[in-house]
Amino acid sequence: MSQFEQMFKEEAYEQLEIAEQALLSYESTPEKEFVEEAFRALHTFKGAAHMFSFKVLGDFAHKIESILDGIRQGIMMEEYRVTDRLLEYIDHLKKLIVDPEIKDKKSQTRNEVLQKDIDKLSSRVSDLIKEKGQQKEKALLETFIEQEDQEHLSTYYISINPIVEITSDSGHPLLNIITDLQDLGSTRLTSQYDQNNKSIFIHWDLYISCQSTKEELESQFMFIDDDVEVQVHKVANFDLFKEFGFEDFLGVLEKTENEKKLEEINAYVLSLKETVSDENIISDSSENNQKAKSIRISTEKIDVLMNLVSELVTDQASLKMFASNIQDPVLEGVSENMDRHIRQLRDIAFEMTLVPIERMMGKFRRMVRDCSVNAGKEVRFIVRGENTELDKVFIDSLSDPIMHILRNSIDHGIERPEDRKAKGKPESGTIQLEAYYSGANVHIEISDDGKGLNADIIRKKAIEKGLIDEEREPGISEVYQLIFEPGFSTANTVSNVSGRGVGMDVVKKNIEAIRGEINIESKLNQGLKIIIKVPLTLSIIDGLLIKSGSSHFLLPMQVINKCYEVRNEELLGNFNKLLIFDEEQIPYIHLCEELFLSGSTAKEYCNAIVIQCRERKVAILTDEIIGEYQAVLKPVGEHYKNQEFVSGATILGDGKVALVLDANKLVEQKSKQTTA
Repeated sequence: MSQFEQMFKEEAYEQLEIAEQALLSYESTPEKEFVEEAFRALHTFKGAAHMFSFKVLGDFAHKIESILDGIRQGIMMEEYRVTDRLLEYIDHLKKLIVDPEIKDKKSQTRNEVLQKDIDKLSSRVSDLIKEKGQQKEKALLETFIEQEDQEHLSTYYISINPIVEITSDSGHPLLNIITDLQDLGSTRLTSQYDQNNKSIFIHWDLYISCQSTKEELESQFMFIDDDVEVQVHKVANFDLFKEFGFEDFLGVLEKTENEKKLEEINAYVLSLKETVSDENIISDSSENNQKAKSIRISTEKIDVLMNLVSELVTDQASLKMFASNIQDPVLEGVSENMDRHIRQLRDIAFEMTLVPIERMMGKFRRMVRDCSVNAGKEVRFIVRGENTELDKVFIDSLSDPIMHILRNSIDHGIERPEDRKAKGKPESGTIQLEAYYSGANVHIEISDDGKGLNADIIRKKAIEKGLIDEEREPGISEVYQLIFEPGFSTANTVSNVSGRGVGMDVVKKNIEAIRGEINIESKLNQGLKIIIKVPLTLSIIDGLLIKSGSSHFLLPMQVINKCYEVRNEELLGNFNKLLIFDEEQIPYIHLCEELFLSGSTAKEYCNAIVIQCRERKVAILTDEIIGEYQAVLKPVGEHYKNQEFVSGATILGDGKVALVLDANKLVEQKSKQTTA
């Protein structure tokens, strides 16, 4: 696959996603703006497809456009389930991107059915437009703004500088784009060539009067923005080519330096003030030589950058330790400066890896819609905090768990309309997804107003499966956590959505794999809330470096509550494993005893680090607290693959390895040993 085809596919999927989300918004809130948004996305998709000679894709998208045009003109408003059909057409476009020829027989049959359906519907739109005498709209439908509307023209100056070598016979897409732009209206194009090789272009100036917007003209170059630098300047809200002397002015302008052309054009337009009203004149001098504010970078390059920053953090720790040991003031000053700069570089690199949760919302909205229709339920899906950002690794890791939770809410939580009405609830159920920052973490809350969890039924099922003792009375939070046990399900029937007892244990495992937590709140017949808590990033963490015996460990700062000193004599004969801190009894785990560590020295005091483990506090006892440490998290080898309380490792400044502890898993392991 060529570089340009890959670029097309990436942008094509983005435009189809925009169209799909706009249609889902239109379905819930039938506003014309959503139809316009879908129309623009399909138009961009169609133009790109034709530019790359993907005729099948472009033609199919053109027919979808015709249906959208019928909706925005108000002649398709009563069409039965038209949104369903449009979403199905967009799904089919996604399949065509992968396989335009459709070699699979089953897919070929489906393609024929869809082709006949969309042909019939788009033809109906054309007939209705013709019947209503909408000749202007019909022309727009057939050519999509390729016909000039003389009453709404604007004039643009487009400066094009190639970054790569482009020749007249290179077949570069830019040459086709320039040709297509010249078909939009009145234009004048001037080209500049390399003095040593007259076949190599070095610059183009394109003056064009058309009804397209500045954004639409800029979008023509979106697939080749790595190859050319393009600046589109809107210089007037009218057709300058109709002004007397404009063609002669352009001839003179050819001899002007490229950097000064925009300034000269603005001066010319301002000179027309006597004959043109002020509101039709736009000075674009502020855009002179303005560079693009964003560029497209592959995720692979960002990953490499993050790895390099991580290595710099490790190297800086070594430099800091070396400077401290030799006590050289100059070297210590350099080390401090390096530390400050690396922290700034780390923060910028982090920001580059963060993407808004909104990236996941598209498929969630579509899935909720489709599942609720299949289940015969009415569901409103509300999203809040979609601009909250997370590490892109988390976005990928959280997608499937959240999808599973949403499916469960639809299948098990939200009742059927008649059942909700009988309970005095609105017939339409509500599922809400909210994301927000909390310290160094991001919380994602998924709630519904359905049946909620029945603690008695869960406990009964758990006893039947042997998960808890019949005589034991666990707390409500512990009961809710039972639904994350492998194979646990309270469903009486298996649907095509859920009920097989497979999934919630995987949900918990996937979330904890990225150092996250999942908790449940529920009220019977009022609803359910699932809270997912994940750190902002994975690769570098702030932790507390400790030493037990001869081994070093790192505890993430986010779980630490407070640190204390404890006399070792208080531990002698302490069979209950409880210590009192601030008038509160707190159980403790002694790392040396728990992990069978050697090298511990007999001291009068040890250190107690109180951590917040879900809903309870636990103290971790260690020989020494070294201090705060910024660690680069590395995966552990096969030796630790079954030790869930080890979430990773980091290399210290002196080359030693410190294990990063998962405090929650360590406490869970200790609890299981105690109850066994």
